[in-house]
Formats: sequence, C-alpha cells, structure tokens
Amino acid sequence: MKKMRMLATAALIAATPFVASTAMAQNPAPAAANIDKRPSLNLDAEATTRVPEDTAWAQFSVEKESKDQAQAQQLGKTALADVLATAKKSSTLQVTTENLFTSPVYNKDGKVTSWRTQFNVQLESTDTAALGQTMAALMDKARLTGSGFRLSDAARNKAQDQLIAEAVKNFNAKAKVTANAMGYAQYEYDTIHLNQSGTSQPMPRMNRGVTMMSKMEDSSAPVGLEPGYTTVSVSMSGAVRLIK
Repeated sequence: MKKMRMLATAALIAATPFVASTAMAQNPAPAAANIDKRPSLNLDAEATTRVPEDTAWAQFSVEKESKDQAQAQQLGKTALADVLATAKKSSTLQVTTENLFTSPVYNKDGKVTSWRTQFNVQLESTDTAALGQTMAALMDKARLTGSGFRLSDAARNKAQDQLIAEAVKNFNAKAKVTANAMGYAQYEYDTIHLNQSGTSQPMPRMNRGVTMMSKMEDSSAPVGLEPGYTTVSVSMSGAVRLIK
C-alpha cells in the first residue's frame, strides 16, 4: 500500500511542470502585430491678430538733495506726498511708488558732500485721457522718465479665446489637404498641443511725446497719448493618424 502511494505522489510531481508549460503555451505574450502601423503626420497651424493696446503707463522720477541727510529725507518725503496727492486725484489711475531711497553724494576725493533722496512713481490706467491730464499736472513736480502702452491681461485673454477656433480650423484644413495629397481619405487626432502668446511691438512714441511737450505753450494741457498694437497669437501643433 505504501509503495502505491509513493508511486502516485511521484507521478503527480512529474506531471506538474508539464501542466505549467501547457498553460504558458496557451497564453502567449501580446504580439507586436497590435502596434498601430498607420502613418503619423506632424502638423502645426497658427492664428494671429493685432489688438489695440488698452493700458497706458507713465513713470516719473524725483530727486531732492541737501547737505544734511535728515533734510534730504524730509525734502524727498514732502515731494513724494505732493506727487501722490496730484496722481490720486484721478480714481481711475493705479499709482505705485518704486525705488525710494537716500544715498550719499561723494566728491572726487571720496568725501560725502551731500545727501540725495530719490524715488519713482509709476502711473497706469485704461483711462488714457485721465492719465494724460495727470502727466501734464506732474510736469513741474517730477521728471518724466518713460511712458507707453501695453495690452491688459483681460484683453489678451479675450483675443486668444477668439483665436482658438481659427487655429483649430487652420490645423484641420492643413491636415485634410496633406492627407488627401498623400492618398488618404481621412485622419484622426493623435496628440495635440495648444500654445498662446502675445508680444508688444516696440513703438517710438516716447521721443515724439517729449518733443511735443517741450513745444507746448500751456504746460497744463493734457499730454497726447497714442496707443500701439500687440500681436496676439494662438498656435496648434501635434500629430494625426492617416486613414485609408
């Protein structure tokens, strides 16, 4: 009886590797034949527009100097209060104070001869008329160091939203023409990327504005400001699969 049990156990052990091998043979690894062999076509398309810049800005600088450091700081403080009071008369302006500091002034021998307090004030607004009036009011209080225009984020986003449909349309048109030229009747999207940008075009408006102001008989007249344009674009790139 013991001999029969031992023979049965040995037979079971011997059969086990065969069963495992048979199971592996019945479930082969995925074949490379499942890989998509349809040709892939890389394309890109773009839609652009020129948008009038809607936000005007101007920067003014003030310097006050005195042999006494405390007095130089007080002169700067008084001048800053005067400039801010004038700038804030218009509720539509955004006013920012920048680079406020007091520093020593040295002579050729390296000795401190006086102290200088200086600061910048940045003005910004979509109300061009209000900014022009404030600029004129500040001409005798501070030095105009720069002015210009930019496109606001809201205007840029609006323009880009309108361009998305056009970029997609241009991409599809290019994909269809190319696929047909290569003998394929259809295509389907594979991977798609959407890019948005907006860059301001440099405009030589500042020099012209300063020349105009120097010729004005009435310094209280509003400064004439003329906006430029920003080119906004939306591009679409990616790959499509060609279908017979």
